[in-house]
Order: sequence, then C-alpha cells, then structure tokens
Amino acid sequence: MPTTGTSYRRGTSTILGTIIFVGIIFSAFIPMMLVINQADTLHEMSKHELGILDQERGDEALYVYVQTVDTAEDPHTLIIKVQNKGAISVNIVRLWINDESIELDYNVQPMSDIETIYSYQVQVPEEDSSYYIVVTTDRGNSVAFDTYLNWDFDLGWDSDIKLVNVLINSLPGNIFKIRVTGPELIEPFTYDEEALSLKYEPKFFDVQLEGDYTVTIYRGTKDIYSEKATITDAEPVYWVFA
Repeated sequence: MPTTGTSYRRGTSTILGTIIFVGIIFSAFIPMMLVINQADTLHEMSKHELGILDQERGDEALYVYVQTVDTAEDPHTLIIKVQNKGAISVNIVRLWINDESIELDYNVQPMSDIETIYSYQVQVPEEDSSYYIVVTTDRGNSVAFDTYLNWDFDLGWDSDIKLVNVLINSLPGNIFKIRVTGPELIEPFTYDEEALSLKYEPKFFDVQLEGDYTVTIYRGTKDIYSEKATITDAEPVYWVFA
C-alpha cells in the first residue's frame, strides 16, 4: 500500500503547525519586548529629568528680604522682596506668612536686583505677635527670611535680630578674613572673623544695633572687597555678596 502521500501530508502538517506556533510566540514576544524597552526608556528619561531637577534645585540662589511699613496709606504692611544671585531663573509659586499660604506665579531672572514680589497688610496685628516669611519655588526649595518680625503696639514693627550676612563666591580652600566695623556714631563696634570660604555658605554677623556698617574682606593682608551695609528696624538684615 503506498504511504508516500500520507507521510508527506503529515510532514507538511507538522511543519505548518510549527510555523504557526512560532508565529504565535513571536507575535506575543515582540510586542512584550517593545513594551519593556519603552518602559525602560521612560524610566531612564524620568531619572534624567529628576537628575536635572535636583541639579537645578541645588543651583537656585534666592534671597528673601522684608521691609516693614506703618503709615496712614499702608498701615501694618510687610513688603516682601527677593533677589536671585544664581545663574538660572527662579519661579516663585507660593508665599507663606506664618500659616497663611498665598499662591504666586512670579519669575525672577538670574543675577537680578532686589525686587518686590508682594505687599501684605496685617489687618489686626496682635500684641507681641511674630511673623515668619517663607517663599517656595517650583523646584521645591523653601527660602525663609532670616529673622522673624515682631509687632508691638508701643514700638510698632520690631525685630530682636539684626544681621549683616556675607557670602563669598569662591572656590573652597581660600582663607579670608571678614571685618565688620561701625556704627561709630552709636557705639564703636569691630568684629573680625577668619573663615575658610565654602561656596554658597554665608557668614552671619549679629550686629544688634541700627546704623551704617562697613564690611571689608581680606585675603591675607590684601583688602579685596568693601561695602557699606545699612541696618534699620525696617530692614534688619543686609546681605553682602563678594
């Protein structure tokens, strides 16, 4: 009995079945691999974007100032100002005054001058009440005014802290001497400090009195920078950038 035709059909069926099986495997495997590769790509992109965000967050150099006003036109008013000393722009999205949150959308360009971002009027200040000022950027940084502001019915706006802050933009390892002198008309005052300069790490000088101070920075015995700093109750903190 001839069996060649039957064997041929069986062999052909086996080959076709194998081809169909392999096709089914590949039709499931290839899309799965594409999905896995796409997920890996999205994961790497997210890591890269987060790395850039972390770098930019660290590069932000925003400083907050507050001026107090108490006139008939602007009673019990806080003028919030900022200065961007960094190389990237900073977008301020929120202002905190104590527990009160105020949404903002204010962009500060790199290396800006001091500029006003908000004027806040305290409606009914309480006796001996203190106010803390913080701004938040869209990169997640929170920057606070260096001291709290206190309201007193007899004295008006007052702060217990008066600071001259010095920030030296230099590579680590350089030794500087910072000298703060004055105000001579109120009380002779001299403050010397030798500091190992670390980039973006300021030195704080509690000067306690109102008046004009002179900040001088030396490298060794050489006078490399000098600036006048004016401290008042309305503006109790002054920054020197050198």
